[in-house]
Amino acid sequence: MFADNWKISLRQVRRLLILDIFGLSSLMLPRIFSSMTGADGVFCLLFGMAGAGGMLWLMQKNIRHVQGSYYQYMKDTVGPLMGDIFMVFYYLYFVTLCGFVLYQTTVLVLTWLLPEGSYFWVSVLLLFLAGYGTIRGIEGRARVYEIIFWFLGIPLLIMLAFAVQEVHTDYWAPMLYSGGGDLWNGSVNYWIFLLPLTAVLFLKPFCKNSEKIVSCGGVALIGVTILNAVIYLILLGVFGTNTMGVLRRPVITLMSMINLPGGFFTRQDVIMVSVWFFALFALMHTGVFQSTLILKELFHESGNRYSMCISLVLAFVAGMGFFANTFLTEVYEIYQKWIVLPGMAVILLVLLFAYHIRFRWKTEKEGGKEE
Repeated sequence: MFADNWKISLRQVRRLLILDIFGLSSLMLPRIFSSMTGADGVFCLLFGMAGAGGMLWLMQKNIRHVQGSYYQYMKDTVGPLMGDIFMVFYYLYFVTLCGFVLYQTTVLVLTWLLPEGSYFWVSVLLLFLAGYGTIRGIEGRARVYEIIFWFLGIPLLIMLAFAVQEVHTDYWAPMLYSGGGDLWNGSVNYWIFLLPLTAVLFLKPFCKNSEKIVSCGGVALIGVTILNAVIYLILLGVFGTNTMGVLRRPVITLMSMINLPGGFFTRQDVIMVSVWFFALFALMHTGVFQSTLILKELFHESGNRYSMCISLVLAFVAGMGFFANTFLTEVYEIYQKWIVLPGMAVILLVLLFAYHIRFRWKTEKEGGKEE
């Protein structure tokens, strides 16, 4: 695992990033937007995309200076102590993200696929699969999800096309009616769902043509935003603002209502649940992979088993916490909004500023020696 000779293509990176940010955002945002901004949720998607685009720009400015790993770049730029602190910050983000997505995935399975199942055993099985995928390495993961991307993406687009005929465009009114505060909160909410794009900072050693890796994040960002906007407008046109606000997962409810021509398949909703199951699992797997990679580098571990086991246990504990105490979901939202989001921006700015100061000092020092 994490072998330097395992390189994935830019196309595979794009597939991974699209799956990472599509599943959770399309599943949860429609309900959030319907109660907060109504039809103006589309503008929240655009503003949130702009914010994430700005963060990708900062990532690009930093990544072009990365010679080895992102961790080594941080230590060389701001010192070993601050580099370790920044890595712990990223670790806490990815491991708690993994726990939250584990909770969402398990609840999805228990609601739609295994109503009589056990939360404990379903979550343990999901983490076991994520751990196995992490051991197999990023190359195997990229190949599997590239197949899943097309296998699930095509049916989703077909189902959305059939849903268009049920849209009532008068439900889209009024637009540009929300206050600035609601638009800001909605935009920040979407921006938070795009934070998994931060994974590109750690993928440079594993990617072919790594100088263009951030552009993969930009393509994924634009593609997922367009898809989320289409899904949101369809949901709004079918259910209306009030109804969508009380549905827990509006997009899956929509899939259960679509009648395919001929009526030969009456439970297509079960198949369509697999779209979000695999998308959520991909994001959970990213959380395991990234947290294992970060902890491995922090511990200077030659292997990865201990780092992975610690990350899996912490993710399981976090997931059980969300399941047993629903108020922790609100705490997690506050943590993402007020700590993770500004923290990631500050880290990138500090690194960029420190690098330029260090580079200027080094240039002046070398110039003085030549004189």
